[in-house]
Amino acid sequence: MIDFNTPVGRKIELRLQQEQIIWLTTVDARQTPQPRPVWFHWDGESALIFSQTKAAKLRHIAKNPHVALNFNTDAEGGEVGVLIGEAVVSQEPVSSKRMKAYLEKYAQGIQGIGQSPESMQAEYPVVILVTPRRVRGF
Repeated sequence: MIDFNTPVGRKIELRLQQEQIIWLTTVDARQTPQPRPVWFHWDGESALIFSQTKAAKLRHIAKNPHVALNFNTDAEGGEVGVLIGEAVVSQEPVSSKRMKAYLEKYAQGIQGIGQSPESMQAEYPVVILVTPRRVRGF
């Protein structure tokens, strides 16, 4: 478990609770990093990310579960926050409490892309859970 009691840890924990976008970086078959912005929900232990069924990130995670999550920096390149951990494609259903929190967090975003919660869940049915093991930042 990550120690969020350090100055960097406190900043990252706050951002996990407040940010709308995080960058998920997986590694492809040629060992090339593949970053992509994703929506996520943090529950204090893992980041929940939904995926389309044929997304490349699922193949990457199946071959190499080591991933990074990072936030955008500020305009001057500060406020760096990176979490290194492992991703799993979960076969377990998301708890109703967590799903509700995710859908509330992204209600405007879901509407903004012309979807409903139901259609979004149908298009992005695959559950990815990322458990961070360490953090870096300043």
